[in-house]
Amino acid sequence: MKKKYVILFLCLAFVLTGVFLFRSAKISNKETQEQMSKAISLKAKILEPVDIDLTQKYIGYVTPIHEAMVKSFIPGFIEKIYVKGGETVKSGDVLVVLKQDEYIAALKAAYADILKAQALYQNAEAYLKRLQKAKKAVSATEIENAEAQYLSAAAGLEQAKANYATAEVNYDYTLIRAPIDGVVGNVDLTKGNYVSPDGNALLNIVQYNPIRVVFSISDKEYLSELQKEKPFMDEKFSLKLPNGKIFENEGVFQYTDNVVDKTTTSVAVYTDFENIGKILTPNTYVTVLAENKIKDAISVAKNCVLLEDDGNFVYLIRNQKLIKVPVEILAWVNEDFVLKNTFEKGDAIVLENVNPQNVNKSAQISG
Repeated sequence: MKKKYVILFLCLAFVLTGVFLFRSAKISNKETQEQMSKAISLKAKILEPVDIDLTQKYIGYVTPIHEAMVKSFIPGFIEKIYVKGGETVKSGDVLVVLKQDEYIAALKAAYADILKAQALYQNAEAYLKRLQKAKKAVSATEIENAEAQYLSAAAGLEQAKANYATAEVNYDYTLIRAPIDGVVGNVDLTKGNYVSPDGNALLNIVQYNPIRVVFSISDKEYLSELQKEKPFMDEKFSLKLPNGKIFENEGVFQYTDNVVDKTTTSVAVYTDFENIGKILTPNTYVTVLAENKIKDAISVAKNCVLLEDDGNFVYLIRNQKLIKVPVEILAWVNEDFVLKNTFEKGDAIVLENVNPQNVNKSAQISG
């Protein structure tokens, strides 16, 4: 009998528990429905990180790494011309020869002065040694005079050698050589022309290989590059030529300028390219293509990002609540910003205008 009462009690408790849970669930569902009915409905899109192939385009210009204006170090008349405009020369090649007669004569005269000074030096040295050996038979004044003559002769010999070295240098200057490897510009010279150090340059030489391309990035891009271990460590540089073709060789980043241009708030970037065949010509404008892969990034329309004085922000629906969060812009492509992925799984970015007063209120994705 007692056992029947226990069973009856348990059955009654089970029924009451079921009724309670059913009513609780019904109430909870009703409350949820009421909350959802009060939630702000916004047009939004679930964020999904992807790897983005990014190609930034810049206008660049071609400039030589080295350029030399060739002038004469000494006055003289042109005797021979060994180079024509457009020729490729190596450092040390003879380009122009000046009339050498007077410089050869000066060199010979300087050599003769060395021989004369050497004779005087040897005589003075021998005379001094004789007096020193017989110093008991000669006066101290004679020895002092001999020492003075010896020192004067030694100085005269050194002066003669220096004069010969100068004459030799001047003679070498009659051979005007290429100071760098490169391509010769226009050569407007004639045999018999008089040239001097004060005159115009005889010709110019431009280094073609390698060659440099300079382009500019914004100060914001520059600051982003400074965050890396090495600026532009991930980028590949290529060029689109004026005829629309892509240049076959990739560029190598060298350095950035050390100042920001005040008028454009930009920084110059210097890249070098192998230029076999002289395809890239100085002063040509080209399109620089900086290719980079940004991994695990978020791409959103620019109008979804709030650019404010204290930072950049987006509106999100996270856990059925409207929130405003800061974002870091890595790059921009056409009408989209590329953002660093600092989001949570399931975040949805709001695609329409938001009333700031609704932040932290319940929200749901419309449709």
